[in-house]
Amino acid sequence: MRSLIRNCIYQGKNMFRDFGYIFWSLLYPLILISFFNIAFSGMINMKLENIDVGIREGNPIEYTLDEIEFINIHKTNDEEITEKLDNEQIHGFIDENLNLAVKKSGINQTIIKEIVEQIKQMQKLNRPIENYDFEANYIVDRNQKANSTAVVFYSLIAMVSTYGISAGIVTVSLIQANLSNIGARISITPLKKQNFLLAGIIVALLLNLTANIGLLLFSKYVLKIELFNEIKYSALLIIMGNLFGVSLGVFIGASNKKSIDEKILIGVASTLFLSFLSGMMGPWMKVVIDEHVPILAKINPISIISNNLYRINLLQSTKTVGEGILILCIYCLALIFMSYIFLRRKSYDSI
Repeated sequence: MRSLIRNCIYQGKNMFRDFGYIFWSLLYPLILISFFNIAFSGMINMKLENIDVGIREGNPIEYTLDEIEFINIHKTNDEEITEKLDNEQIHGFIDENLNLAVKKSGINQTIIKEIVEQIKQMQKLNRPIENYDFEANYIVDRNQKANSTAVVFYSLIAMVSTYGISAGIVTVSLIQANLSNIGARISITPLKKQNFLLAGIIVALLLNLTANIGLLLFSKYVLKIELFNEIKYSALLIIMGNLFGVSLGVFIGASNKKSIDEKILIGVASTLFLSFLSGMMGPWMKVVIDEHVPILAKINPISIISNNLYRINLLQSTKTVGEGILILCIYCLALIFMSYIFLRRKSYDSI
C-alpha cells in the first residue's frame, strides 16, 4: 500500500509538470464549453411548446389526452395523416391500438412516445388511466432545456469524461523501456510494473474526475447552464466515461510500438470521431445516426453516455441506464484484459 501511494504521488506530480496535459484536460474543456455557450445562447433555454397529436374520430384515448394540458388534439382522417405529418401540423399520430406514427425524431415526438408507453403500462396493470399524472415527468421543469441543442452539451461532457485517455497512454509509456528513460530504469529494478500501472490508472481517474467536476461547476455557476437534475445516475455515467477513457488509453499505449506523441494523436482522433457521431458537432448528426444506423448509437460509448445523460435529465427516463453502464463495463474489462495480454512478459533485445 505504501508503495502504491508513493507511486501515485510521483505520477500525480509528473502529470502536473506537463503543461500540455494541464491545458487539454483542465483548461481546454472550459474554453470549449464557453464557445458552445456563446454559439447556442438563446437556443438552449427554449420552453416546451404545446404538442399537436393526431387521432381518428372515436379513438378511446381521446379523453385521456384531453386531460393533458400541453397536448393539442387534432381529429384526423386516414387521407390527412401523411399530409399533416409532412407539414408538421401534428407531431405524431396515435391510432386505436396505440401505435405511434411520426415523421421525424425530436423532443415532442419523444414525449408522445413516453405518454403512449405509460398508457400501455396502465392498461396492462388494469389501473384507471385518469389516476396517472402525465404532466409530472414532462412539465415540472417548465424551463428545462428541451431544445435539441442540449445534445451538443451532453456530448461535450461525455467526450471530456473520456479525456483520461491521454493519462492512460502516458502511464503505459512510462513502464515501456523502449519509450522512456523511466521505463528503462523500471525494467532493471525490482519495482513491480503492475503497481506502477495501477497507480497511474488511479491518478488518471482522480485527475480527470477533478477536471470534470470543475467543468460542471463552471457551466452551472459561471455560464448558468442547468444540465443536471438527476445527480446519482449522471455521476455514475461520468465515472464510467472516465474509466472507459483511461482503459482505452492504456490499450492504445500497450497495443503498438509507435511514439507517445503518435499514440496521443490516435487517442484524440478516436474521441473526436466518436463525439462527432454522438452529435457534438451538431444535433443533425445524432438524428442521421438514429434514423439510418441506430446500432452505432447503441455501441458508441460516447453516444451511450450522452444519450443517457439526455434521457435521465431531460426526459426523466432511466430505463436504458443499466444497459448503457453494462456495455461500458464490458468495454473497460475487454480493453484492460487486452492491454494485459500486450504488456505481459514483454522483453527487449536491447534498450
